[in-house]
Amino acid sequence: MSVPKDSPSRNATRRRDRCSRGYTSTRNRSRRAPATRRVAARDWLVGATLLVVGMLSTSASAVEQVAFQRDNQQHHLAGKLLVTASDGGLLLLAPDGVLWTVQPDELTEQTTTPVPFSPLDREALARTLLASLPDGFEVAHTAHYLICYNTSKAYANWCGGLYERLYRAKTNFWRRKGFELQEPEIPLVALVFADRDSYRAYAKAELGQAVDNIVGYYSLRTNRIAMYDLTGVESLRQPGDRRGNLRQINAMLSRPQAAPMVATIVHEATHQIAFNTGLHTRYADIPLWVSEGLAIYFETPDLSSSRGWRGIGAVNHSRLATFQRNRATRRPGALTGLIANDQAMRNVRTGPDAYAEAWALTYYLLRRQPQAYLDYLQMLSVKRPLVWDVEAERIREFEAYFGPIEQVEADMLRAVGRLR
Repeated sequence: MSVPKDSPSRNATRRRDRCSRGYTSTRNRSRRAPATRRVAARDWLVGATLLVVGMLSTSASAVEQVAFQRDNQQHHLAGKLLVTASDGGLLLLAPDGVLWTVQPDELTEQTTTPVPFSPLDREALARTLLASLPDGFEVAHTAHYLICYNTSKAYANWCGGLYERLYRAKTNFWRRKGFELQEPEIPLVALVFADRDSYRAYAKAELGQAVDNIVGYYSLRTNRIAMYDLTGVESLRQPGDRRGNLRQINAMLSRPQAAPMVATIVHEATHQIAFNTGLHTRYADIPLWVSEGLAIYFETPDLSSSRGWRGIGAVNHSRLATFQRNRATRRPGALTGLIANDQAMRNVRTGPDAYAEAWALTYYLLRRQPQAYLDYLQMLSVKRPLVWDVEAERIREFEAYFGPIEQVEADMLRAVGRLR
């Protein structure tokens, strides 16, 4: 595969296997850290040339047997071939849901077998996960998730319940709007570590030094959420607190000081759902304002109900405050830059403001142009992996659904400006 300008071969300080497209939570206790701590797919991913010459069906693909040399070790992989680039580089989906990129100069052998690809079933996936984790982990099963944990069973059940409520709420939300989501091909996986230190030891390989400011993240590469038991955070505990059952855990994590951390976990779970139900495609060029704007739209925690998720679409007051505060000094045409590329959202200086703007735009469009927004998401949902749009194409697509950016911007500023 030809190498994008920021890929590892051009910048050796960036790790190949970090999370991609920025779907890592970067909350430092009470606020989200700068967006540049998030690593773009093309920053570490060995990207394909724009001329993708092979894209196999996800439903009837044969198993591809691949051998490749990396870091002085020989690797063997059997999986579904998703992309063959014009120079012979590969993108494969392994049966455990992990995405692998193989450079043409790494590839030593490739064989297509007549056996149809099949992802691991729940039991096989659970065994594979446990074999890759430290001793002491167990697996809790829910309808859509495998919760791998080495903390208490009560906390694992709390996580499973939270994730299932969010899953039901999110899928019902889109179905009511006419966007039929698909069931995940592979069970959704959440790794829950007992404490920050064990989580840090696992996550540092993907997140680097940013792990110290991140309470949980979703990895596009592995397709898994990783987090740690928040009830062990001393700042959230009060004298006499116990963590022995769901009621006590829920009471602790319903406190105001816990809300940003719980919102982070919800935010990352929202990404995982989106990339496994057909709303987004992993490694496709989904504009960051879309994926992050939606995750913020859904992230308001709702711990009070066992049945629903009443916080979807509520005004995000912290993002609104940032947006309102910046209006007086807002750069004219800022919305064009947000839509054309992801730079503002990844920049340490402009990231917080860009995230607030992404939420404001998402909030505005879902209320004022809901059908156009739905159609726009449908268009994005079929974008192919490893094909990057130029800025002019992003702008053209946006205006084709919503009209001139200048008019959208003016209307958004008026509408969001009236929120309280």
